[in-house]
Amino acid sequence: MSPEFSNVRGELERVKRVSDMMCTAHAGLRDRFSRRALILDLAIVGGSSWLVALVFVQPRINLALTPFGLDPHLWVGLLAIFTFILSIAEIKVDWKGLSDAHKRSVAMYAEAHRRAGHLLSEKSVTERDYSQLLTRFDMAALIGIEIPEKEFLRQKKRHKTKVSISRYLDTNPSASIYLTKFKFWVRDNFRGGEKQ
Repeated sequence: MSPEFSNVRGELERVKRVSDMMCTAHAGLRDRFSRRALILDLAIVGGSSWLVALVFVQPRINLALTPFGLDPHLWVGLLAIFTFILSIAEIKVDWKGLSDAHKRSVAMYAEAHRRAGHLLSEKSVTERDYSQLLTRFDMAALIGIEIPEKEFLRQKKRHKTKVSISRYLDTNPSASIYLTKFKFWVRDNFRGGEKQ
């Protein structure tokens, strides 16, 4: 027995809307943690390379590679400690792991979003298709990584801004994204949020 499409349509639209927002939120967090992991990796590689360079060069070149007029032996020790601390920090913060977890959540919510859009375009939805979609959507929430409470509103704002700019670009394709974002910021913060 199939549910009437009119009864299900509101829930399908909600799943599609929430999935879209969650995709944006998880993608933003994925990219943030990926950038942080890259910066940390580059700092560790840079510090390690500098240490290797200091160990294998002649003493007078060693003086040129040591900043702030420090004693080269002291600098090697400080650089080694700093690189070691960064290596421990990399293990503790696990930004690569967080990035991967958000990446998986993006994939799960993107699948729910795509499937909801597909079902919304159908004239009728079977109870089985509807149930499978809700199961996928619930699974994305249960298995995927959570968005921290302090991040939720920031990510929702990011998504709503993205959607608004996207709609604006539909009728103004040559508009600058940064100027449009600034225009919306001025409108929402200094003009009482009046719509244009």
